[in-house]
Amino acid sequence: MRLSPFCSMFRFMKNTSNFNALNAGFTLLEVMVALAIIAIVLVSVLRMQGQTISMNEAFRFYTIAPELAMSKMADIRQDPESAEFGGSGDFGKELARYSWQASVEDVTIETDAAREMNFKRVDVTVTYLEDEYAYTIREYMRAPSDDS
Repeated sequence: MRLSPFCSMFRFMKNTSNFNALNAGFTLLEVMVALAIIAIVLVSVLRMQGQTISMNEAFRFYTIAPELAMSKMADIRQDPESAEFGGSGDFGKELARYSWQASVEDVTIETDAAREMNFKRVDVTVTYLEDEYAYTIREYMRAPSDDS
């Protein structure tokens, strides 16, 4: 008796499905290797994510800090007597983790003509996250002369 092509194909599929049913699944070794590969990849991805977050925080600080320091230096230039001995503070609620500190020091420079020039060295330091990041600018301002 001759079978139709459809029946012979069905018989072939039936025979292969029994074979696959007996050998289906993964061995313990295959599962362990797959888990090891996944673990290595996930650890690498998490490490890169942590570095990205850290770099983003540093980038944000070094973008904002110069503007804050120059702003504070402009305040000192407008009223030099207020910063005579330095000072410190923060930048309000919007920039709660940022703080600043100013220090003023008298500097005298002697010229070739045996003349002294008096300056004030003003350092403004902006810090973030309790000194984790720091940015400092320095400016020399002409000190009022004692002669006048």
